[in-house]
Amino acid sequence: MRQFTQLLTFCLFGALPFLATAQGGKGSLDGTIKDSTSFEPIEYALVSIHREKDSSVVGSIYTNEHGAFVLEEIPFGNYFLKVFADSYNVKYIRKVELSAQKPLKKFGNIALVGISGTDIEEIVIQADKNPLVTGIDKKVYNVGDDISVTGGTANDVLNNVPSVEIDQEGKISLRGDGNVTILIDGKPSTLSGGNGKSLLDGLPAGSIERIEIVTNPSAKYDPDGTSGIINIVLKKNLKRGLNGNFQVSGATGNAYNASTGLSTRNTKYNLYGNYSFDYREGYRNNYSYLTQLQNDTAHYLDQIRKGTDLSNTHTAKVGMDIYLNDRNTLSWNVTGNTGLRERTGDQDNIRYTDYDDTTQFWRRVTSDPSHNQNIDAAVGYHLDFKESRGTIDWNAYQSFSKADNLGYYTQDYLYPDASSYGQNLFSYENNQYTTLSMDVVRIFKDKWRTETGLKAIHRTMNVDSEMYTDSTGTMVFDSIGYFDYQYLERIYSGYGIIASTWKKFKYQVGVRLEQSYQEPQLLSTGENYLNKYFNVFPSAHTRYELSKGNEFSFGYSKRINRPNSESLNPFTSYADPYNLRRGNPSLSPEYIHSFDLGFEHIGKMASFTISGYQRFSYDVISRVKVFYEDGTSAGTQANIDNSVSTGGEMVFQFRPKPTWRNMVSTNVNYIKYSDKSTVSANFNREGFAMSFKASSTLELMKKTLTLQANLRYSLPSVTPSGTMRPRGAVDLSADKSLKDGKWGVGMRVTDIFNTQGFKFYVDQPLAQQDVEFKWLTRRLYVSVRYRFGKVDLDKTKGSNGNGNGNGGGGGFDF
Repeated sequence: MRQFTQLLTFCLFGALPFLATAQGGKGSLDGTIKDSTSFEPIEYALVSIHREKDSSVVGSIYTNEHGAFVLEEIPFGNYFLKVFADSYNVKYIRKVELSAQKPLKKFGNIALVGISGTDIEEIVIQADKNPLVTGIDKKVYNVGDDISVTGGTANDVLNNVPSVEIDQEGKISLRGDGNVTILIDGKPSTLSGGNGKSLLDGLPAGSIERIEIVTNPSAKYDPDGTSGIINIVLKKNLKRGLNGNFQVSGATGNAYNASTGLSTRNTKYNLYGNYSFDYREGYRNNYSYLTQLQNDTAHYLDQIRKGTDLSNTHTAKVGMDIYLNDRNTLSWNVTGNTGLRERTGDQDNIRYTDYDDTTQFWRRVTSDPSHNQNIDAAVGYHLDFKESRGTIDWNAYQSFSKADNLGYYTQDYLYPDASSYGQNLFSYENNQYTTLSMDVVRIFKDKWRTETGLKAIHRTMNVDSEMYTDSTGTMVFDSIGYFDYQYLERIYSGYGIIASTWKKFKYQVGVRLEQSYQEPQLLSTGENYLNKYFNVFPSAHTRYELSKGNEFSFGYSKRINRPNSESLNPFTSYADPYNLRRGNPSLSPEYIHSFDLGFEHIGKMASFTISGYQRFSYDVISRVKVFYEDGTSAGTQANIDNSVSTGGEMVFQFRPKPTWRNMVSTNVNYIKYSDKSTVSANFNREGFAMSFKASSTLELMKKTLTLQANLRYSLPSVTPSGTMRPRGAVDLSADKSLKDGKWGVGMRVTDIFNTQGFKFYVDQPLAQQDVEFKWLTRRLYVSVRYRFGKVDLDKTKGSNGNGNGNGGGGGFDF
């Protein structure tokens, strides 16, 4: 009997797999989600299981306070696992199989990597989350949540990011410092200003997924950018199947843009492409009032310029991710941009003395057309180690750009003598930017993490400029305006980082070694220069968790501001004979030691980040302006010895209701410049700079109608040569989604009080100058959009009803 019972039991258990298969059995999954840096458990991470064939959600659950999850009652089949947590890159684990033979899948520890400037992984942004995810040393600004940039450009997006400002020439500053590194998808690009100019005003806001701000970067990053790094992450497809979209916008003042995208994705590959177009007309006026003291007599020069400004840009991107298997991914993408900009203007100039005696009067008519072309190509290979023990990334990147800048000028002298003078300036510029890199991340025994990497950067730039003048009715070549300039740059670097935890402390130390070569050559005159230097860039970061949701942090890094190709060019530009421009080939690199101390609180209704920082800069590179007795001036660059900047930053987010969110940010710093340079002026200055930004967003009609208001304001700020005047703007926006989000319409008004512009005051012992720039900033935009295809993976609720409503991160949802 006993033997019969054992035999029956054996047969029953042996038959269970077949019975379960016949009845469509079920299994379960479990694991623990941890931070890849601190190895601490991540609470409230969303874990969802999706069918491999159609990406439909079968089940989902949030992790508990220990980061653990268990998904039960999952039908046998083939799946992939997705893990999402705020401020982390999304994690996908493919080829998950549940069967009668393998009914239980144990994942063990799954490490999530925090969002950073170079971790360009797939990420899905929650539609109803705060527009800004803040940390002590970085901020992630989710563009999809900001309807105030609909129909705008990358510069409009950056204007809404806390502590970021853009001046009248498109130069970007962070925390009051204009030396900031701009990356696109984690890489340097000619599109972001590699040719010495900002082309971001031609990059549509709708093509941007998010903006990442790293204010005190680790040794993993290139050390360029004394104030930090701004990484612009472009949209990438995250939807299965065939998806597409189209959007068109129009604005007063003849401004139009359109964008379209198409993508297809399955378990083997992800292929995507998009195209956008932007056309806008406007005006660009500037005013200058100069006072000079010569032999106890005041001499004045008033210059009033009014003109037009037209831009026309096209941007396209195509890319592909090839999933070789669940741990190996090959990817490539190509981005192209072409832009045309035409500026015209009439400038009246009058020179007079302290006794109201007019000594000279002339009119200058200008036309400055320019054409830019940019191509960026990238190839990458990504390998995940088994059991989430690390990654290896190999990347090759090539960027090309070409710019033709033309200038046609006529100068008519009306007093005291009548005469005419013509001038044509032609400048042709070519850039190449090559980057090769390898990065390795390893995790040991769930307690230690190491990062190592190597990188090589080669850059070449050629500028050929010609000048023709006419004083007799015929244009002739003028050698004074001719130059052939070549710039070569080579940078070789390697880094190492060690990170671990001890009780409530998380810490990380690293060092980057770098050998650099800069070779500006003015071939037309035989001037050759070589700047080479070896540097060691240490960094250290630590965090201390006071209690849940409350954390202190401290960071330190040494960084560098390399003189760029334009600032090293010794040629003098005569585009405006009374406002000359020239580079300085003798510039030395600027070095900075940056310290950050901060506190972060995250609550259910409100969160805030407060940080204090101090930057010590040596051999500061700054724009300076020198005035001469004949009334002309020259703008150049100089090392003005050193500066100390002490400041504080606060970002406060408040959500009194699920449908109403608010964000307020402010940055204030006190900066002191100490000048011991040989420049013939005194640049010893000190003073405060302060900026303030606020936004409020209200969702109505079951979150299908969104209203938003944005405010920007900057107080007077000190510069090495003078003072920047106050400036600010207010924008209002509205957006309505229709037909379950497939259709949508939007409207916004930018700068409703027409106050946006730039004014600054130059103050030197024998010269003072008031300057103002004003362009068309008040516009009314109207936009219409349409999308088709599958909904985002995470908008579908699982069998347990725990759908999190994520959205906005899919493909080309412009």
